[in-house]
Amino acid sequence: MDKIASEEGIRPFWWYHYLAFLLFNIFSTFWIWFVSEVGSIAAIALNALQMSIVFALYRWSRKVFTYRWLSYLFLIVAWIAWEHVYFEIELSWPWLVLGNSFATSPSLVQWYEITGSLGGSLWILLTNILIFSLLTSSERVHAKRLTIAASVLVILPITASLVRYYTIDCESGGEEIEVVVVQPNIDPFKKYGILPQEKMDDAMLSLVHQVITPKTKYIVTPETFTFDMDLDRPTAHHSFVKYLSFMEEYPNTNLLVGIFSHRLYTTISRPSHSARKSGSVWYDVYNSAVLMDAGDVYSYYHKSKLVPGVEIIPYERYFPFLSKLISKFGGSSGSYGTQDEMDALEGNDGNKVGPMICYESVYGNFSRIAAVKGATFMAVMTNDGWWGDTPGYRQHFRYAGLRAIEMRRDVVHAANTGISGIINRRGDVIIRTGWWEETSFRGNINTNGNLTPFTRYGDLIGLVAAYLFLPFTAGVIIVQICRRRKLKQ
Repeated sequence: MDKIASEEGIRPFWWYHYLAFLLFNIFSTFWIWFVSEVGSIAAIALNALQMSIVFALYRWSRKVFTYRWLSYLFLIVAWIAWEHVYFEIELSWPWLVLGNSFATSPSLVQWYEITGSLGGSLWILLTNILIFSLLTSSERVHAKRLTIAASVLVILPITASLVRYYTIDCESGGEEIEVVVVQPNIDPFKKYGILPQEKMDDAMLSLVHQVITPKTKYIVTPETFTFDMDLDRPTAHHSFVKYLSFMEEYPNTNLLVGIFSHRLYTTISRPSHSARKSGSVWYDVYNSAVLMDAGDVYSYYHKSKLVPGVEIIPYERYFPFLSKLISKFGGSSGSYGTQDEMDALEGNDGNKVGPMICYESVYGNFSRIAAVKGATFMAVMTNDGWWGDTPGYRQHFRYAGLRAIEMRRDVVHAANTGISGIINRRGDVIIRTGWWEETSFRGNINTNGNLTPFTRYGDLIGLVAAYLFLPFTAGVIIVQICRRRKLKQ
């Protein structure tokens, strides 16, 4: 498309590549419409806009640089830098990061344990640029070199990955433990204020009873299974008391359950930028996970990568008018509370679990902190019913496999409506349930305390690209200014 536009002199070309990125976003993530109509339009339009801006920067650099390879390098740096920053900002929707496209082919990207998913993005960009250059090259010698380079770039990473895939020990670094996963299959649109919480609790515990054994170490449930729990007075909550009573039957077992919680404040001034006010009382709302056992020992983690417009008003502290505006169009009226970073919750067996709530499992650089803090396995706690029977929940399930590879941790995936399952440290799906199925299952996972290079050092590829982007952009500007001055002379 870019080649045709350059040769034919199509203007303004920006709308053409914006339309291409817009269609790509629509066909890939149309299912978010079922969560929020206005939010989906905004997310798809803005995501396509950002992709178009990156591509527009590349086309600008092509007009400035004499050597085409410099503009290709600028495209790679700009795209990777954008993906890296996109993971970190509050207006974040990194579902379509290029490296995520290998989620269904884990055997090909075992080196994510070194690079993370942005290593996959880099691989895709480099390979496509080389193949495009090969197809458009008119010089025979140049084409031969490009053929060799493209072949090496494709074959070498795949070969290394397959060797690692078939030789990795999936049982080293820890112990084998038994876990129970619950998929209660409660319609999320009927979950709050319609179905009695007591009835949902009984149904969930009944599913646990069907598969639990005295050897079970962890029970994992979906996110926000119960709601309106006061974090400072959990024993005043009916569900919490019921769970504690149930755990007394299994003193060696830990229960990881999703809760919709809140914390009340006695301060007069606003205690946090996410705090809301009811009368004269400030309070924060959280999408939380609580790990508890029969010994009345419990710890919390609060979801911190929030869905824009639904769970967070991006940069509300700087633009307070946004809460009313977004609420008017069907979004959230305020932001949920968060914590600074991912956490690891310790069970009574000495293992630690890293709870990834909902689409936090897309954030590899964020989730790895749980492993740094000692998590020996990871758990995805999600709803997934909001999207209906669409590619959304299937994509979400497979993304957990990328996190398993990056951290070399087994992942337990508990979804309210499916898919639930267990994924081992090389990204293989060991157990999986069906969609919209009330069920529970028991399975074994292998814990691991070792740290991969990606876990230890994080997203170095994205960080390097982010640091290179500004000086590279400055270089393009300087070359353009110098060229214009030379023409004037």
